Amino acid sequence: MPTANRYVAHGLVEQGGAYLILRRRDGRYMGGRWDIPGGTVEEGESPAEAAVRECFEEAGIRATAGPEVAHYENADTEGRPLVFHTITYLLHSPSAVPEVVLSAEEHDDFRWMLPSDALGMPLVWHVERTFRSLLD
Repeated sequence: MPTANRYVAHGLVEQGGAYLILRRRDGRYMGGRWDIPGGTVEEGESPAEAAVRECFEEAGIRATAGPEVAHYENADTEGRPLVFHTITYLLHSPSAVPEVVLSAEEHDDFRWMLPSDALGMPLVWHVERTFRSLLD
């Protein structure tokens, strides 16, 4: 069976050197871990468009996509013939201090954190790798 590619896009929203992180609600995939806005790229959508859409759906922030800052590939954790591409973009909000309105079914807390401080939190794996790369 051939391997299929799946794309997941995320966005880093920055405010004064700190980035928005969202706590994944308990009982959900990776519940209790801190993540950044993101999700599956839908049919007919570019990864950058998906990152912008997910940021609005999950945090209520209207943003525009900037440069790609990370791209990771990994095999499916359930053994299916899939390769996941996790792509992260820098997102720009027109507001200096964007108001965060969480998607209650997905997240239960948020914080603005410097990458060095966020590394002390239980982060989703790709967010940890991205923050480490920003510090290098």
